[in-house]
Amino acid sequence: MLCESKKRIGFLGACFFIGVLVASTVMPVGLLSDIFGRKWIFIGTLGLLIIACLGFMFAHSIEELYVYMFLIGITFPGRIIVGINYAQEFQRESWVPYVQPLVQVAQGMTLILTALYFQ
Repeated sequence: MLCESKKRIGFLGACFFIGVLVASTVMPVGLLSDIFGRKWIFIGTLGLLIIACLGFMFAHSIEELYVYMFLIGITFPGRIIVGINYAQEFQRESWVPYVQPLVQVAQGMTLILTALYFQ
């Protein structure tokens, strides 16, 4: 990675967001979770995430990293949208209005702090 240009490394981050965009528009996970069930869509996205992360760890070229980062981006809406709704099914009714916003704030802060750390 040290020998790669900044444009090629920057495109690596863009591949994640391209994957999120594709998954959000082409594969509507909300509709798929209504058809197949939240549990199976959530498990499927986590399985794909494991495969993509393992591939990302053992990639030998930046082109492979592009593909695996794209796959990680594809799993993001399934993990966030379906995962939070699936977790809400196990919450007490009185806690539901508080848990989801707290989860969203925690995830946002994690992304911001990660970006600041690797700046």
